[in-house]
Amino acid sequence: MEKDKIYVDGTVGLGGHSEAILEASSPTGILYGFEWNEDSFKLAKERLSKYGSRIKLFNKSFIYIKEELKKQGVLADAILLDLGISSFLLEGSGRGFSFQKDELLDMRMSYTIDLTAKKILNSYTFEELKQVFLKGEVPRAEKFAKFICEKRKREPFETTQDLVKAVKEFYKTSKKDLLAIIFQSLRIEVNQELKNLEVALKELPDILKPSGRIAIISFHSLEDRLVKFAFKGDPRIKVLTKKPIIPSQEEIKRNPRARSAKMRVGERI
Repeated sequence: MEKDKIYVDGTVGLGGHSEAILEASSPTGILYGFEWNEDSFKLAKERLSKYGSRIKLFNKSFIYIKEELKKQGVLADAILLDLGISSFLLEGSGRGFSFQKDELLDMRMSYTIDLTAKKILNSYTFEELKQVFLKGEVPRAEKFAKFICEKRKREPFETTQDLVKAVKEFYKTSKKDLLAIIFQSLRIEVNQELKNLEVALKELPDILKPSGRIAIISFHSLEDRLVKFAFKGDPRIKVLTKKPIIPSQEEIKRNPRARSAKMRVGERI
């Protein structure tokens, strides 16, 4: 990190990465931070307030980075997107992201979204539901979608545990990896995560300075594939990571959730 540089954290969360960037670029580096979730935004704003005018925070999705930086009339020296869902959202948001809690089937990153996981499970047609599970690479997606459509006729899905029970009934197991992929497929649909990433991958190189860098950390193959091929096929970007950077065993011991993280880095030509 260097002073007098402009950085963008497109997924601020509770502000961990943002704080590290601001510390490393002290005393004059400026950070533009974007956080879609209302609760995380409030906590991050409080945590980062000590940096004063060096931090500019927006309670918006990273798809608005280009729009906001154009309004400000600035280009970025570096952009970071960490696409992982934070521990806070899983454990403390009450929005039904975790299969280990009994909460309403919401899964919205932001309350500006109308769609919820409950609406998907109870009102999507069989074809629509099948597509959600197919895109999410859920095992036996078509048959599982049919099972959900039959089950909701008897009783609508309300809570995360209703879904967990349905998974156990259909697959005869409730393995964590299976539950994770089913919950993830619904979360991706609710928040249009892959579509938003596609938008960002097209737009973000436009607001990078020459030799500016973009780093994206993904946590599943659907995202990593999008990043890999977008970087590779973009004439504006020089790929700096032939293979993704993965966490060390020591880091995984400290933070088990990092085990599936992959970071790819590109440089603006």
